[in-house]
Amino acid sequence: MDLNTFNLYLFGGTGDLSNRKLIPAMFRQETLGNIDKESEIIGLGSREISKEEYTQMVKNSLEKYFPSFKDNEEAWTRFGQRLNYIKLDISSSEDWKNINNIPKDRPVVYYLATPPNLYKQISTSLKENNLIEDNCRVVVEKPIGSNLETAQDINNSLSAGFDESQIYRIDHYLGKEAVQNLLALRFANTIFEKSWSNSAIDHIQITVAEDLGVEDRGGYYDETGALRDMVQNHLLQILCLIAMEPPVSIQSESVRDEKLKVLKSLAPFTEETIGINSVRAQYLDGISKGEAACAYIDEEGVNAENNTETFVALKLEINNWRWTGVPFYLRTGKRMHSKSSEIVVRYKAVPHNIFSKEASLKADQLVLRIHPDEGIDLKLNTKKPGVSGYDLEELPLDLNLHDYHELGHQDCYERLLLDVIRGNPSLFVRRDEIEASWKWIDNIINLWESEDVPMEEYISGGWGPSNADLLLKRDFRSWKNGSSKK
Repeated sequence: MDLNTFNLYLFGGTGDLSNRKLIPAMFRQETLGNIDKESEIIGLGSREISKEEYTQMVKNSLEKYFPSFKDNEEAWTRFGQRLNYIKLDISSSEDWKNINNIPKDRPVVYYLATPPNLYKQISTSLKENNLIEDNCRVVVEKPIGSNLETAQDINNSLSAGFDESQIYRIDHYLGKEAVQNLLALRFANTIFEKSWSNSAIDHIQITVAEDLGVEDRGGYYDETGALRDMVQNHLLQILCLIAMEPPVSIQSESVRDEKLKVLKSLAPFTEETIGINSVRAQYLDGISKGEAACAYIDEEGVNAENNTETFVALKLEINNWRWTGVPFYLRTGKRMHSKSSEIVVRYKAVPHNIFSKEASLKADQLVLRIHPDEGIDLKLNTKKPGVSGYDLEELPLDLNLHDYHELGHQDCYERLLLDVIRGNPSLFVRRDEIEASWKWIDNIINLWESEDVPMEEYISGGWGPSNADLLLKRDFRSWKNGSSKK
């Protein structure tokens, strides 16, 4: 599908996000012939470089991050011609005058590929320099603040110049193929939607595990932690897609309306439940990916006195008709056994076993694999062939998307960036969602501090602290570890 003519302004145009994700995303659309010849891509940065130097910088990035770049010389010729560069020190009122002639006949996208602490200043300057028109859109990355108060401050600064319909708060997890496929699974298949409630489901697990430590982000991470960095956005957004009611349309505001209802239905933690239903922990030294790994407190930039969690596990409840009585278990952590992201839906056991006492009946299980092998795995009880009587076994109905499609070409950033250009906001996070999630998260942080919830420890390369397992064992349940199909 061809894109309309557009102008894309990349604030932080010489930075890592632009080079690794945004520019390769647009270049792939160029190779597909989807970009109108009048469209422009403008990098903005504080460096004093020429258009030719910027074009060469982009070419170097594509050679590194776009695997088939050398096979697309014709596309590069077109792409190079649409590139431009504007020197911009955002604190310089004179530099802002370098941005002029904002076209009114096409979508204009301002992508803030900058640290979040610059959002307010950039948004304010765009307004003061009359660079915001009705055709303009602004894209901001997470995190939107570090608590409710700072999130509201950023949102207020964005809203001072942009209408809410012009603001696209990006969460790249919502651009992942498997996450989007969750909506198709639920709302395009009667077999699932009719059983998608407390009438059939026992509990749901969401795991986003990372095998890396904080790497070179120790200073940033130490001020953030797993709860703010992962749960507040990625995991809660996945939870909303799992738990929301059917929207009127997949490309309407009703998707975001239904997600907000889920956030408002989350049962808040209390002084009585915070110590029982939440676990926070830091990784110790150990073996990760076959190599020795240091403890979190020994990472560069980390202050041991900050008491920052690298792992979080939560048991939460949604207080509405569909989900009352169904616990949701959320878990995320760094330096874990393997990198895997998946959703596990465990159904209730059949109420009565009509087979022999020896026949072992296991509860059905639906697994949605987000990473590394995107797919769907439904485990069912079946009869073993070739034997007398009913000897039952559990076997999977496995759908691996890689068996039917070549995945991995379109990055989640590319998919979401195209939605911005086309003006489709359904997979972006609205202001009231951001603030509702921060209100719920702030309550956890305050209770952790006031109730002195202990900081657990876990060995690098494992699946987290023992108390995370206990979180489910109390309910006679267990985590599904890893993304294995077995």
